[in-house]
Amino acid sequence: MKIDAVIFDMDGLMFDTESMFKKQFRQALDLYKIQAPDSIVESMIGCDSRKVQMFEREYPGIMEAMAYCQNHRMEYFFDYFKTPGSANKEGLRELVEYLDEKEIPYGIASSSRVEDIQRMVRYAGFKISYKVLTSSKEGIPSKPAPDIFLETAHRLNVKPENCLVLEDSKYGIMAAADAHMHSIFIPDQIIPDEQMKTYIQTTCKSLKDVIDYLEKAMV
Repeated sequence: MKIDAVIFDMDGLMFDTESMFKKQFRQALDLYKIQAPDSIVESMIGCDSRKVQMFEREYPGIMEAMAYCQNHRMEYFFDYFKTPGSANKEGLRELVEYLDEKEIPYGIASSSRVEDIQRMVRYAGFKISYKVLTSSKEGIPSKPAPDIFLETAHRLNVKPENCLVLEDSKYGIMAAADAHMHSIFIPDQIIPDEQMKTYIQTTCKSLKDVIDYLEKAMV
């Protein structure tokens, strides 16, 4: 196995924004007086506008509630996470510092807006020296399409088969597989269903555990 670069998802992987989203989205549903079960809130995690549209007929106004969350996301983020670094997922700093020490390039591939990604990264409380940043808001098809990972590999000037993707979502794991990349699933809010299980290559409890994986891969 040859790993020349690492690609991070962001939400729920680098930062604890998925748990934040569940609270924010529930508040938005209450604001718009939409009665929806927790299972719907779970379904909204990491989804794109196409999936939200699927629920609009059953829960009128849910698209507007989602738009509200997106428009107020960053002010909610800074209110929810009071201090720099408090949003960081376990092992983020250790893994980033390891990659920097070993001079392994890494990028971020996310469905979030570029400016939101940049602000969250600056709020980590330590320097994250990513080489490239790719957002599906640039007009790149969203996961589970592999395009965002392939574009990130291209920007890193690394072959897809030599990239390691770190993901916490079903669609991200599927996208990594279809991009013919190595991947590690790091659980956050999602419990893998049977379909997702067929795509999972490796599971690590936290980002810190990825270091051991890379140490073995580099032998």
